[in-house]
Amino acid sequence: MNHYSMLTDPGARYTDNEDTVAADPDQNIWLVADGMGGHAAGEVASAIVRDTFLAQMRQGTPAEEATLAAHAAVVAAAQHQDGLEGMGSTLVAAAISEAHAHLVWVGDSRCYLWRNDQLRVVSRDHSLVQSLIDDGQLTDETARDHPQRNVLTQVLGLGEPRPETHRLPLLHGDWLILCSDGLNDELTDAEIASRLREVAGNVGVVAERLIADALAHGGRDNVSVVAVAYEGPDAESEQASGTAESRAADESRGWKRWLASPPLLGLGAALLVFLIFLYFDRGIG
Repeated sequence: MNHYSMLTDPGARYTDNEDTVAADPDQNIWLVADGMGGHAAGEVASAIVRDTFLAQMRQGTPAEEATLAAHAAVVAAAQHQDGLEGMGSTLVAAAISEAHAHLVWVGDSRCYLWRNDQLRVVSRDHSLVQSLIDDGQLTDETARDHPQRNVLTQVLGLGEPRPETHRLPLLHGDWLILCSDGLNDELTDAEIASRLREVAGNVGVVAERLIADALAHGGRDNVSVVAVAYEGPDAESEQASGTAESRAADESRGWKRWLASPPLLGLGAALLVFLIFLYFDRGIG
């Protein structure tokens, strides 16, 4: 079983928490959803996303389709319940199987990979500032202070979101860090990495420590963290492994492909014609 820690906090400025976190360790599924809409609507939206996504995934629905089902459920709830108009939610989720993390996200909730003492963002924010970064109009540093840094270009429950997915090969000892923007708005990637080094491999305290750091830096928003330590085999090892029979079959197929190749068939045909010519030539002589 992959060990993990998760925690969500309303932050220093709010009493309500529109974030939600969830884990299904039996199915190896983890998620963070960050709701929006005000007057408790954000909390409703993130809960709908959580419950719908998990239910769909448990039924074997592909992650992208499960995400769109969550979107449809938020839209339906907003249309049929007073006070929920305009609500929405982000989502970032990871499902681990066969030494890979199957990631899906909409919005600016993130997935980080912590590997070999290095941190990198695996997901890509669906946000205005990320679009400006992609266009070369902003740098990562200037984007942190941009007045519209929290404007999203995609969200579940509004518009027509296009979930992004990524299949990430895992190595034994990798950590996945899922978080709402309440974490990375307060902490730089370098500060997150520094904290991960300090916990010395203890994933059980990661969520608590990172959230405490975010609160110490201001805690201007709800903040959520799910940290998962992958404890299975390396993806590369699984891909390289195989039975002697399968390797022999591959070699056999290789020989057959070689023997059946056009150049070799042509050479064989020419040799056969030459032998027939010699046979009849000798017979006539």
